[in-house]
Amino acid sequence: MFRSSRLRLYSLISLCAVSLLGISGLLVPSASAYPIQPHFNHFLYTNHDDAKYDDNSSSNGSAAALAQQIYDNQAYPRTYIDNSQVTNSYNAHMALAQHPQNIGDSPARVNAGWQLAGPSNPVESSQATYTGHATTVSGRVTSIVVANDCNTTICRVYLGAAGGGVWRSDNGLAAQPTWTSINNGIPSNAVGSLALDPTDLSGHTIYVGTGEPSGSSDSEAGVGLYKSTDYGQHWSLVSGSLAAAKDRSIASVAIDPTNRKHIYIGTAVARHGSSSVNGGRFSPPDAPKIGLYESLDGGNSFKLVFSKESDVVNPGSPNGSDFFRGGVSKIQFNTLGIPAGTAPQVYFSVFDYGLYRSASGSFEQVFASAGGGTVANSAASRTEFALAPKGSQLRIYVGDEGASAADFYRVDNANVPASTLTDGTNNPGWIKLSNSTAGTPGYSSYDYCSGQCSYDMPVASPPGQPDSVWIGGQFQYAEITPTGAVSNGRAVQRSTNAGVSFTDMTNDTQSPPQGMHPDQHAIAFDPNNPSIAFLGSDGGIVRTSGQFADTTSECAGVRQLSGANLTDCDIWLKAIPTHIFSLNAGLSTIQFQSLTVNPQNPNNDVIGGSQDNGTFSSTADPSTWIESVGGDGGQSVIDVGNPNIRMHTYYGPQGDVNFNGNDPNGWNYWGDPLANSGEAASFYVPLIGDPKVSQTMFVGLEHIWRTQDSGGSQAYLQQHCNELTGDFNPATPCGDWVPLGNNLVDQTYGTDKAGSYVAAIKRAPSDTQTLWAATRLGRLFISLNANAAPSAVSYTRLDTAAQPNRFISGIAVDPKDKYHATITYSGYNAYTPNTPGHVFDVHYNPATGKATWKDISYDLGDQPITGVAYDSVTGDIYVATDFGVGRLKAYHVHWLPAAKGLPTVAVYSLTISESGRVLYAATHGRSAWKLDLKA
Repeated sequence: MFRSSRLRLYSLISLCAVSLLGISGLLVPSASAYPIQPHFNHFLYTNHDDAKYDDNSSSNGSAAALAQQIYDNQAYPRTYIDNSQVTNSYNAHMALAQHPQNIGDSPARVNAGWQLAGPSNPVESSQATYTGHATTVSGRVTSIVVANDCNTTICRVYLGAAGGGVWRSDNGLAAQPTWTSINNGIPSNAVGSLALDPTDLSGHTIYVGTGEPSGSSDSEAGVGLYKSTDYGQHWSLVSGSLAAAKDRSIASVAIDPTNRKHIYIGTAVARHGSSSVNGGRFSPPDAPKIGLYESLDGGNSFKLVFSKESDVVNPGSPNGSDFFRGGVSKIQFNTLGIPAGTAPQVYFSVFDYGLYRSASGSFEQVFASAGGGTVANSAASRTEFALAPKGSQLRIYVGDEGASAADFYRVDNANVPASTLTDGTNNPGWIKLSNSTAGTPGYSSYDYCSGQCSYDMPVASPPGQPDSVWIGGQFQYAEITPTGAVSNGRAVQRSTNAGVSFTDMTNDTQSPPQGMHPDQHAIAFDPNNPSIAFLGSDGGIVRTSGQFADTTSECAGVRQLSGANLTDCDIWLKAIPTHIFSLNAGLSTIQFQSLTVNPQNPNNDVIGGSQDNGTFSSTADPSTWIESVGGDGGQSVIDVGNPNIRMHTYYGPQGDVNFNGNDPNGWNYWGDPLANSGEAASFYVPLIGDPKVSQTMFVGLEHIWRTQDSGGSQAYLQQHCNELTGDFNPATPCGDWVPLGNNLVDQTYGTDKAGSYVAAIKRAPSDTQTLWAATRLGRLFISLNANAAPSAVSYTRLDTAAQPNRFISGIAVDPKDKYHATITYSGYNAYTPNTPGHVFDVHYNPATGKATWKDISYDLGDQPITGVAYDSVTGDIYVATDFGVGRLKAYHVHWLPAAKGLPTVAVYSLTISESGRVLYAATHGRSAWKLDLKA
């Protein structure tokens, strides 16, 4: 389980360590698996150094840490981003299309459009899965609904992706459904909830609540509630929702089954950041109160009808201290026992407080959360539920976590006075089904979401099957140890005895088994065969076959278990799915961080890191990319002299080198010198390969670090540091990075804009020595001897007080002039009115040691810029934004969209190949796109 005392977190843990915000000393669960997966033994953190990878986060390796960092970058020097800035940025992006365009362009260039570069069929290699079974994956799924008339011929399934918008399949029961993006009219890709109108028997009408409510700091705030009356082909804003949901997420939508004009929405904490799924921790001060909102006029207006005390922003704290308390996570109507002509009863769950229902014109608590509604439990406490009518009685299932492990409960007759169910602090009318004693039936549901309940703890009961209930959570890593797997990981569990015990749905009966991804968020059922479940997670969507098999013979046999472990295994493996279908092919929702192009094959050889789904590489089939290494994927390198040498990073200063291209067996760890340095670092550290000198790479922490042999001797790394077979002896550290020159963020170069870490590095391709670098807080440097002896490398600082005190997000060095670069800034002009600007043309004069800066933002508007590319063939400049890609033609002063065809989506970085004349965009939720520049 542990490799000596290395401070290395097994990167696949970052698939699931997403949610908890600012909790000091958060322990990431142990990673382990079947004996056929030895690489699961690496990268464990048991002692988090909060300052090392994120200025304001203590959950290193989590999406929360990443999201906080991205949010801080855009908000800096402010501590929050408000809705008006996001709206203004969106409007500025849309206004680009109105600017004078195409002057001087050839007809072919005028008609050139973005093309999806892939993947639409993202394949996860067997080495990157928990079971050894290759599969397909996609980006995070937050919600799923299935049409009531689903059948084997037509089965409409709607899917909401955290950063990828809304998708629909009309053949959801096929072994491989066909998916179509249906986001037309919704100016956001952050989806929190979906709901079919139960009064529309034709199934035309569907609602989508924007903004992700997952209980994570990367839950991006939305833009209100939208409605479609044509199966999602077109959407329109439900006008009254924006006032209720501005700067929030819509976690749940419920339409009264007896009156379509009667609508409830539940709002929850979410953040504005760089669009898509990214957010932060500081809610704007004018955000509406979170709670339950009701409309009686079809959504023209909404009224706050229920709320509990929520967290208050504390700007003096490192994380804002406003977590999830008070957010309404789920709403369901109950018609059982309600007199005809009377509005149905509504039930809803509230983060940190419990379960409530309507009663005599007011609301009453029917289950009290162990969290108690306290600030102390605000980040971790959550309650989820499912109504399960049984005959004339209303059964309810509840999952709840307070300050400790999650428990599971049931009540069989909820149609009784609330006083018999709860006294406000206890729940006397409820049956507690879980317990902490191994070897008992209740142990199967104990701690089922494994400490991440605020992020992933769905509870669902199939319609018409009140004795059945499904629960989901993180992943029980400790239960799949090489010494004897007690379960299959328990990402999803199913009970058919009213929650008394559960069986493990995570793996099927194939050999090797198809498994489910960690971090489950959504469960839906085929209405006409409720044994068939659709499940959404950080790795996309899967479906079960509806048939189950007894595999308990493994427990005493191949797994060699005994005692309580044998009893538990026999419970969990009593009925597992015979078949799990991955339904992800066709879902272009991978959340890329960056892309790297092989200079010798720029049109067909691309690699890129993605959040939660590792590092992908393109193949001969542009639709199919292969995830050859798992975990979080950051930056990557293809060596300029030998394209078989490749690098990638996980999060922080952790990464691998491969001397055999994208071989899944060939990744060798190289991060020890960086991790042991104690230097602050970005969540995704900047990593580049030298454009002239083979096997020379640079990484940015507080120093810039360099290797001149791809991280170490190939033979040495393959023997000691291979992720699958290395011996990882403490006496043989992995990696040979060395720091170059001075620390760039301390007071060596002044007291202004000091602190944080290096955010961008770029080597000039016209020589072998010139390097540009920038820090998160706005310092810009040039070095003219980057390949000199480490101690001899020197830097000249180029920024002054006249440049924005904001995050420098990109550097593009002119290939024809090493002293000329384009520099971009994130953040908002509104926050630094005395030093505005987002894009600058910078020329360095080596004779004076100074640089001249020209603001070329022109009519770009107040848009944070996330990346930049410079085309030296034409002189055109391309910038990435939260909503797409802009282009500034050479010698022009009007920005315009780079081309048609790119979805409205956050673009995190741009990569240009001048030899191939192609521009790549890494989108954070809609995969990778490319633009042909040859026209």
